[in-house]
Amino acid sequence: MLTIRTITSACVWAPFFLAGSNALEAGACRDIAGFDFRNRVIQAKSYSGEPYYGVFNGPGPGGLLQLRDGVFLQWDLPPGMRAALSREEREESRRKPDWKTTIEQDIILHPAPSERVRLLVLFQNHVTGTGSFTYILGFQCTGGSVKKIFETSGEGIKLARATGNRMEITVGIWAEGDSHCCPSQEVSLTYRWSLSLKRFVRDSPRGECSWLP
Repeated sequence: MLTIRTITSACVWAPFFLAGSNALEAGACRDIAGFDFRNRVIQAKSYSGEPYYGVFNGPGPGGLLQLRDGVFLQWDLPPGMRAALSREEREESRRKPDWKTTIEQDIILHPAPSERVRLLVLFQNHVTGTGSFTYILGFQCTGGSVKKIFETSGEGIKLARATGNRMEITVGIWAEGDSHCCPSQEVSLTYRWSLSLKRFVRDSPRGECSWLP
């Protein structure tokens, strides 16, 4: 069964947006360690399926991740179809969402003496089907606002290690004909903090997992 990458939301609530590298309103962030990501809306990069990297390879679907108490529940039904359901059917659908996104890891890194990075790992599970996506996102407080400085996502991704100024991410790669459960290859990618660019850059060869930064 193919993983469905198009995900819709049943509701929208947005006290703040963390969109791309755009910052939040001035004064919203003084210390990234204390910022409440558990109740924020994060804009992850959207992926339409193009360019095509293979059936299970490539970034996650992205879009708005509307966290409340560290959890975001999503439904595949468009609002119009949901409105046509009976009250009993709507109640039943609310008890079992199609997708559930949770904060799996929340890490503070100190890549340089004057730098502090908040690293979030979000796990997006297809509750009513197969497949899951992992989002690894890095944020800083810049000029009193939150700024996203790192993002990667996809299936078979895991944050293997994050210490100081380095990260290691493992990635499963599916060849044509591989079953969904079992990618035939796994690679490890390393990232280091660039003092000049003030962000994580990849040390590993660019030819591996070209959909990752």
